[in-house]
Amino acid sequence: MALSNIEKHYNKHPEDLRLLRRHGIVEFETTMHHLHHFLQPNQLILDIGAGTGRYTSALMAEGYKVKAVELVKRNIEVFLKREPTADVVQGDARNLSFIPTATADVTLLLGPLYHLIAYSDKLKALNEAKRITKPGGIILVAYLMNEYSILTFCFDEDRIGDFLKRGIVDQNFHLNVQDGELYDYVRLEDIDRLNADAGLRRLTIFSPDGAADYMRTRLNRMSEETFAHFIEYQKCISERPDLIGAGSHVVDVLTF
Repeated sequence: MALSNIEKHYNKHPEDLRLLRRHGIVEFETTMHHLHHFLQPNQLILDIGAGTGRYTSALMAEGYKVKAVELVKRNIEVFLKREPTADVVQGDARNLSFIPTATADVTLLLGPLYHLIAYSDKLKALNEAKRITKPGGIILVAYLMNEYSILTFCFDEDRIGDFLKRGIVDQNFHLNVQDGELYDYVRLEDIDRLNADAGLRRLTIFSPDGAADYMRTRLNRMSEETFAHFIEYQKCISERPDLIGAGSHVVDVLTF
């Protein structure tokens, strides 16, 4: 996975703007809603793969001490322009040797597992998150979901036949993303296997966006009142097992 590919992507698709659009607001508000269930005063939070720092900034504003790590230089520049007092360093989620063992009360991995294609790289990131988190602490891990990509990228863009022929999508309609791609997509059984191999135990798992990514134009047409109701709706249904995995993301909440 070349750093230049990631930089090109975030130069073209600024993460700071995504979380300010309505589908991104749903994701952000729902994630913060669940995060608050686990936060306690005076905790130290590590935000690994912090992007442009939307979560770090919000948590700093609430009085939490947050240390952020981000791979992409441009994201750090945007981050520090908005939040010049932030503690942010450049680093890779797979190797956080500059962070001492058992440092954080809460560790966020709300982006890195999107971009790590190889199973071994995902496991490295989870093991590093476990190492830097205090025993009994909390780790939040975000993933991109297989079905969202199958429905939008493969079917909606009429690529499914070609991808099946080429083996990019298998006969169970699971994407086989190759090294060099920007994103990987998983199903719940893939996440469960990673957790088992990393020795992590699930507290809950939720969908931060649900149907929001499928409904972007509809969300934009909603009145402020209706959109506010949609956010509350997503918070309410986000842990429903019949809906987990149907949206574009899930967030797994783990401990050990």
